[in-house]
Amino acid sequence: MTRTSLQRRVSVMGVSFLLIVLVLTVVLLVSMARTPGEGDEPLGGTTTVSEQVADFQQSIVEAQSVHQLYVTASDPTKLRDTEDRRVRTMLAYERTREPLVVAASSEETDEELRAQLTKVLDDAAAWRATTERQASFKRQGDSVQLSRSILDAPAATAFLKIYQDLDPVEERIAELQDAEREALRDQRDQSRYVQFLVAAIALLLVPTALYLVRRWVIHPLGSLSEQLLRVGGGDLQTPVALPGPPELAAVAASAETMRRRILDELADAVSAREALQQGQPLVAEVRDQLTAHDLPVVPGWSSAAALRPAEGLLAGDWYDVLPLTDGRFAVVVADVSGHGARAGIVAIQLKRLLEAALHLAPEPDLALAMAARVFSDEAERFASCVVVVVDPDSGTVSYANAGHPAPVVLRQDEESGVRVVSELEATGPLLSWLHLDVPGSWRTRTTSLAPGSVLVVYTDGLTEARPTGSTDELGIEGVLAALGALPELTPQALVDEALDVARRFSGGRARDDVTLVALARGTAGVPLAPAVRDGAQEPSA
Repeated sequence: MTRTSLQRRVSVMGVSFLLIVLVLTVVLLVSMARTPGEGDEPLGGTTTVSEQVADFQQSIVEAQSVHQLYVTASDPTKLRDTEDRRVRTMLAYERTREPLVVAASSEETDEELRAQLTKVLDDAAAWRATTERQASFKRQGDSVQLSRSILDAPAATAFLKIYQDLDPVEERIAELQDAEREALRDQRDQSRYVQFLVAAIALLLVPTALYLVRRWVIHPLGSLSEQLLRVGGGDLQTPVALPGPPELAAVAASAETMRRRILDELADAVSAREALQQGQPLVAEVRDQLTAHDLPVVPGWSSAAALRPAEGLLAGDWYDVLPLTDGRFAVVVADVSGHGARAGIVAIQLKRLLEAALHLAPEPDLALAMAARVFSDEAERFASCVVVVVDPDSGTVSYANAGHPAPVVLRQDEESGVRVVSELEATGPLLSWLHLDVPGSWRTRTTSLAPGSVLVVYTDGLTEARPTGSTDELGIEGVLAALGALPELTPQALVDEALDVARRFSGGRARDDVTLVALARGTAGVPLAPAVRDGAQEPSA
């Protein structure tokens, strides 16, 4: 049976829901657009005609009143004022009459209402002709003709006729508005039904989507999680399998491949451990001899260090921190060429000679000259080494560098982030049999470590980290870029981040031993508490 992929299932479900939502949204919007609110008046043309009739009625009442005053006025001053008022009211009457003319001739107006409006307009035309004839006599001063024209009040009679004919107009408008309101109520009820239906369908879509997601995704993932937890708990014999969409089945297959690989690696590890047990005493002794001393607690200073062997338990790298008799302390980092037991033995010899030299005469260059004699019988080996002697009271740093990667002094500020203040460049060649009898091969130089600065001593395994098959190295720039993301440049945070970026950059497998020592001088007047970290090769002060 062919299983439908999770992507196709989700796509079909998403497209279906989208189409349904779009259709429901369009229906709802159309329904809302066509349905007025609860307090809205009818939307038909009768409302407009009703307003126009009311305006016409008001204007003709005012026009008749002013006309009556005009034709009966005798005082010259009053006559002029009344004549002006009559002109204005007649203009207003004409403005309100024009919309009724349009409504009476429009096909959209109710047929019965059009006939009634036509009758009112005919009455209004007769009234206007009468008033204009009387006004003409008044302007000409023909009192005889004026008196005859107003006999039996023909203008008032025509005016009353208009009012009588307006009554059926208003009644017809009221009937039409009632019909519109009834239709509006029906439309509103229908719209509410549609909105309720849309809401019901939308509510049903939510549990449907949740059910499908739980069935297609959550339940299979829960089953896979239980199986992986079982493997993580040590049950490596039960296969990992998952029925369901191909994507999740592929994840389960990958987990099964990982389970089998773990079993293979476990078998290899057991074999390796059994083989190592034959030489375990020697390995353990070499490792113990290279373990660094604990750094004394020094007020105002803090440090962190780490050593990561590239192969097995032994490394050619080593570091140590030695308290000196004059109150100073020495930081020593060395990198012996090669790996494994033989490199470890040479590293022990080098460490012991450096310790003895620093206790006899705590000068970095003299210590390197004495330690170089280790290589008198090691023509094929060499070592880089740096010796840094620190005065904790003044911050003065004396150092000698035998071909070792230059230690750096770092500072962190808000403007430029983490930056290199200075470098402790090489002051002589590598330790090897080539320079055993050359006097003054190494020199001691002096610098100072300001409050807030961090001295970082490292081996080339850090900066030369690179992915398999690539020649691109991490470099000091890559390390500084990673350190720039730290909220605070403490020694422990620096060591952790530098080791992590080197491991990530090299794809998880180091090509060379990595040793790192960070020494920080605290802000003036603020002693730093020592940071204690587990691990035999990671002292802190």
